[in-house]
Amino acid sequence: MALLSFTVLIIILIILIIFRLKTWFIQYIKLLKTYGSIPCPRNRLPLFGNLFNLPLDPYQFSQKLDLLYEESKTTTLYCLWLGTYPLIAFFHPVGLEHFLSGSRHITKSSDYAYLYPWLRTGLLTSNGAKWKNRRRIITPAFHDKELLNNYVDIYNEQSTILVQRLSSIESGKEVNLYSYIASCALDIICEAAMGLNIGAQQKKNSQYVDAVLKLTDIILKRQRMPWLWPDLLFKLLPEGRDHDRNLNIIHQFTKKVIDDRAQAFRADENRGKRYAFLDLLLKQMNDEQLTLLDIQEEVDTFMFEGHDTTAAAINFTCFMIASHPEVQKKLHEEIDRVFGNDRDRPCTMEDLNELEYLECVIKETLRLYPSVPFIAREIQEDFMYHGYKLLKGSTAVIFIYYVHRDPKHFPDPDRFDPDRFLPENSHNRSPFAFVPFSAGSRNCIGQRFAMLEEKSMLSWILRRFKLKTSQTFNDLNLSFEIILRSEHGAFVQLECRV
Repeated sequence: MALLSFTVLIIILIILIIFRLKTWFIQYIKLLKTYGSIPCPRNRLPLFGNLFNLPLDPYQFSQKLDLLYEESKTTTLYCLWLGTYPLIAFFHPVGLEHFLSGSRHITKSSDYAYLYPWLRTGLLTSNGAKWKNRRRIITPAFHDKELLNNYVDIYNEQSTILVQRLSSIESGKEVNLYSYIASCALDIICEAAMGLNIGAQQKKNSQYVDAVLKLTDIILKRQRMPWLWPDLLFKLLPEGRDHDRNLNIIHQFTKKVIDDRAQAFRADENRGKRYAFLDLLLKQMNDEQLTLLDIQEEVDTFMFEGHDTTAAAINFTCFMIASHPEVQKKLHEEIDRVFGNDRDRPCTMEDLNELEYLECVIKETLRLYPSVPFIAREIQEDFMYHGYKLLKGSTAVIFIYYVHRDPKHFPDPDRFDPDRFLPENSHNRSPFAFVPFSAGSRNCIGQRFAMLEEKSMLSWILRRFKLKTSQTFNDLNLSFEIILRSEHGAFVQLECRV
């Protein structure tokens, strides 16, 4: 009887596997018929697609994308096949209105799944009604006057520590500033998000700081290595165990901060303390029926989105300023006009609004080196695009790095020219030609926060230092990961201004 039951179970299992394979095969044939005519890299193999043509190394992968971009210039769409999984690649601004305007195709693709264990379904990863509700709740945090002024105070305090650390670097020595800038950005985002000074620049709370950095690296590594994709296998490997250990450190830390802040909030003990993003959520907790876990999702999301992206933008901007003495001269003139000879006066919101040329420099840097080089959306319904049918459930990848290099909107696109963003030069530009913070309803909710932070930190650096570099663009070895990175770092010299 037991043998008969086991045999029946095996037969049922085989039938289910055959049925699943049949369903998969029918879907694969449908995708081939629909997308087979879209240009794709040569040497595509059945079942494996372009997997063997796409290097795992992020720098080599970026070089390969450069070649694919050149091929794509004669077509409106391009298709990359990861095995039997097609990615519809958008390298140009044309057609982006389907994904960056309206509310039809705003769902993030399944490629963001590796962020779920950390961020769960916060604003970055959620969809549908939950995303709309959270967006409505969180938007005031980036428009509230009191909060914005608190943020500026935080920028000043942490930037003061940053320039003190930079002053200790040996004069004339070329250094990669990224670690200095990143620890400053981490201090800023922690205090802005949680109301807690974690002292990353002073090597405090090192366990939490290290866990944030390590977990980010593990997620990046997992995204580009297919054998780490299956959850079951990933958890058995050393990378999976490291992932869970660091994730636990981060979640326990933020949970404790939120619990403590919530208790103080209920007891009205936050009076006199600096107002933080977390306090806004706690204030709305009852009205919006938010749980402490809901609040943790958004705090963790704010931490993730607002740390590495800003650090990368500031680091590349320092490199571009160092590479273009004529731009640096204009910046120093603007800085001196706003601050005079005072190297230590805190920035005000009025000061930051006056630094118009600095904002043009940051935007031009973000055009050439967008912190997030690509984003992905899941197509929500079938539609026709330039004669091609795009299917519901497919993934559209928007390569922001290449969209920003469209010569129609940016003549001589590889040239660094901040004047492109002067009002008279940019008012007629397509809203989808420059999208470092995405665009439309799903744009980056913290872009004003980020721009003010970048202007503040850079104004402190430029008041104190003149930047130089012996590197060129070709020395950067750009790597396309979640964040755009330089494989070997962007090195600059710091020379004290007299």
